[in-house]
Amino acid sequence: MFSIQQISNVCVDFFNASLQKILTQELSLAQLSQNLDQWVNQIGVATMTTLLEQADAAIYAAIKPNHQYQVKDHRVRTLTTLWGDVTFSRTYYQCKADSSYHYLLDEWLGLDKSTHIEPLCRARLVTRSADVSYRKAAALTTPTSLSVQSVLLSIRKLGTLPNQAAAMPEAKPEIHKVYVEADEDHVAMQKHPAKEMKLINVYDSKVSVCRGRRKLCGRRTFSGWEAPSQLWPEVNQYIQQIYGAEQTPEVVIKGDAAQWIKAGTNYIAQSTHVVDGYHASQYLRKIAGKGTSRVLYDALRANDQAAFVQEVQRKLWTSPERKKTIMDGYQYILSNWEGVHKALTQPHAASSTEGHVSHMLSDRMSSRCMGWSPVGAEQIARMRTYIANGGNLEAYAQKRFASGGQMTELNINREVLKKEWNFRKLKYCTYIPEKADDMPDRESTLTGGWMRLIENGGYQHIM
Repeated sequence: MFSIQQISNVCVDFFNASLQKILTQELSLAQLSQNLDQWVNQIGVATMTTLLEQADAAIYAAIKPNHQYQVKDHRVRTLTTLWGDVTFSRTYYQCKADSSYHYLLDEWLGLDKSTHIEPLCRARLVTRSADVSYRKAAALTTPTSLSVQSVLLSIRKLGTLPNQAAAMPEAKPEIHKVYVEADEDHVAMQKHPAKEMKLINVYDSKVSVCRGRRKLCGRRTFSGWEAPSQLWPEVNQYIQQIYGAEQTPEVVIKGDAAQWIKAGTNYIAQSTHVVDGYHASQYLRKIAGKGTSRVLYDALRANDQAAFVQEVQRKLWTSPERKKTIMDGYQYILSNWEGVHKALTQPHAASSTEGHVSHMLSDRMSSRCMGWSPVGAEQIARMRTYIANGGNLEAYAQKRFASGGQMTELNINREVLKKEWNFRKLKYCTYIPEKADDMPDRESTLTGGWMRLIENGGYQHIM
């Protein structure tokens, strides 16, 4: 158990040694920060070890009068925490009634017998793995060397978050026009060909943040492998819940011409599909090549298919070597003529789908050489989606991990526990300079207070 002298001595020794090295230029600011970080970790580990062992001793003293359990052994357990490995001893009991075996401290704290990582540490591992690799997440979370497998198992234990996990925003019945941006990221699989991870953003307006950058207002994100028949009804349910209290809003679905995106109009009421500007421009450039594309744009804006076809024929005649590329662009534009026309003529059709895919999915899942399992990829995507929707992933994970082991209500005399706490708690100690400077003749000779102050070096125990 820590005594007041031990705690204060550790602090004083660290402070004095560090100050001396600073004044002799033996310690830089970076080295001081590093030493302080290590010192805090050591204090954290020692404090938690002492607290757990003292709690175990108090529980033993409280159950001893009941003669319900028999002590069989004292066994050591190690937990990985934010400060490092905490190794503590606790009592192993056998119940006399049914001969079952128990670690009463573990049951009292709700500590899962199968885990070697403390719940807060595990929650932070999961949270950081949403942004960085498993190995980096472990290195950033605890000084203990954790394997990649430990991080992976923590994510598996969390499970796959539903798109509805984050709290729903307040309803907005006054908004009658809603926008949906949809696209996908091609995620490399470990044992299968790449799969398309879908990403959908629902919002009600855009505001300018700075030049060339706008922010989506009221954004809600959905992601996953699900088929359109599963994913789009989730989106429709959200739109109706938030915006459809008074009347069904008009919905504009923006994205490329992928079948799963166009299928959204089959599941969302009063919805129309618009080809986003990025993909429209991409295929128009295929037709134009290095030449001008003004005539193509003008024909699309004027909704003049004849002029568009005529310009494509001219491109084929002048650049026969590019026939396949030109025809690819031509067929795409012609098969999605209405959606491309809206993209060029309606200001609200401007889309940022590619940027959202890059930020939400590609940045973690496909921009570097990675190979995912279907379960792992969806879990990471949903974790990032939860954060984007305003959820506190660390708090969510901590609650989920803590619920794995329920705190057991033991048959323990609470009065004995209270006495044990009074006996084992640390005393407060405060430094009072004005009393340390008092002369002995100013103190009452009956109380002997000046003698205690001299003995304690100026410190006075106040509790």
